[in-house]
Amino acid sequence: MKKNVLVVGAGGVAHVVAHKCAQHNDVLGDICIASRKIEKCDAIIESIKRKNSLKDKSKKLHSRKLDAMDVASTVKLIKETNSQIIINLGTAYINMSVLEACIQAGNVCYMDTAIHEEPDKVCEDPPWYGNYEWKRKDRCKE
Repeated sequence: MKKNVLVVGAGGVAHVVAHKCAQHNDVLGDICIASRKIEKCDAIIESIKRKNSLKDKSKKLHSRKLDAMDVASTVKLIKETNSQIIINLGTAYINMSVLEACIQAGNVCYMDTAIHEEPDKVCEDPPWYGNYEWKRKDRCKE
């Protein structure tokens, strides 16, 4: 099984996901929460500690500042944290950048909760995945 989780984003959904990952970090490994606003990441970490949600205290739980639109910086963070599970919970505008970083980093599982949107093309016509994600499906094969 793949180990070490990188949570991209620090909003409400990321808060819940980070808590769930912490509750299962004995299986998932180290957890890094990364966002443009590191203070929000740190607040999630404090909440995890306050609620005693970290199952295996020997595993790392840390935060990093990240501009997820910067593919090279995201690849670097994936490699530095040895993350093999990337959970993208940021805005839909960053999906393709984070997906591209995962493809470049190699050997990672990528999950997100949104369909990609370009900032200037909100509410595009279907098929949404066909517009962006499907164009990369051959590069996503193991």
